[in-house]
This record gives sequence, C-alpha cells and structure tokens, in this order.
Amino acid sequence: MPKEAKRDGRYLVAYPSGFPGVAIPLISDEECRLRGIEPGQFPPRETWTQEQRDAANQLAEILLPHVIREVLQIMLAEMERESASPDKPDMEVEREAALRGIRLVDSGKWKQHDTTIHFPQSWIRQVLELFAQGRLSLVDPPQTERTRKSRRRTKAESAARRSR
Repeated sequence: MPKEAKRDGRYLVAYPSGFPGVAIPLISDEECRLRGIEPGQFPPRETWTQEQRDAANQLAEILLPHVIREVLQIMLAEMERESASPDKPDMEVEREAALRGIRLVDSGKWKQHDTTIHFPQSWIRQVLELFAQGRLSLVDPPQTERTRKSRRRTKAESAARRSR
C-alpha cells in the first residue's frame, strides 16, 4: 500500500493511496490523545481491493514479531511483580500474568517498550487475550496419565525393535 507522508505541524501524516480521506498521524496513540488528534478510520476490510488486503497482510506479518515481543515483556514484568507460589501450575501463572497485562492496557498505564515501531495497543490486548484464554501459550500442557502411558508404550516398542 504505497503511501504519501506530508508534514502537518511537527509530525508526519500518512495518506494511504486508495483510501481517500484517511490520514494517519505517524505518532503514538498517547501523543494523538494529548494533541486532540483523531486519526482517520479505514473503511471495512470487505470493501478493500485485493492489492490493499495483501499489503495489509504483509504489514501485519512484519509487525507481529514486535507485538509478540512487547506482550512477552508485559507478561514477564507482571510475573516478576507478582511472585507465584511454587505449587501453582505454570499455565495458571501465565494466564494470570496475561489478565493483569490486559488490565494494565485497559487502564491506559501501559507504555510501549520498543518505540522504533508503533502499533495500536488493541493489538497488544488481542494477543494478551489469546494467552489469557489459553489459546496461546509458551508452557507445555501438563501430561495426562494417558499421555504418559502412550509414551512408555512407544519407548517399549522402540526397545523391542532394537533388540530384534
């Protein structure tokens, strides 16, 4: 999505091609609020051309690793702030850290660590929600008795094959 950037006061404003009337200030959300600037809203994605959709998908792929890193920094800070009991399962600690991260974002107290690339805080919240719901996790799921038995069976079968 080629865009044109023009100086408006003391900051740049992007005017994406193919989206008449949409102006995106190239400053943080916080700075927009302080200056009383409302960025233009994109029309519904269903109305975009295939070229515009492809460009948006490509941009999302570029920004996703930065968003994930930011989310992990939030969760790590929350885990360090709230020491968990050693008996608490890791998945529960991760879930609680994500929920506290969501509250931090919702309260407006979250500050982006990496300021070289700006992305909306709604993206941070969406990824935190995935962690809070258990749909995204860095923790291995706990082994069930069935999983343990199937692994033993596999090891036994492997040993039998080797002895042949």
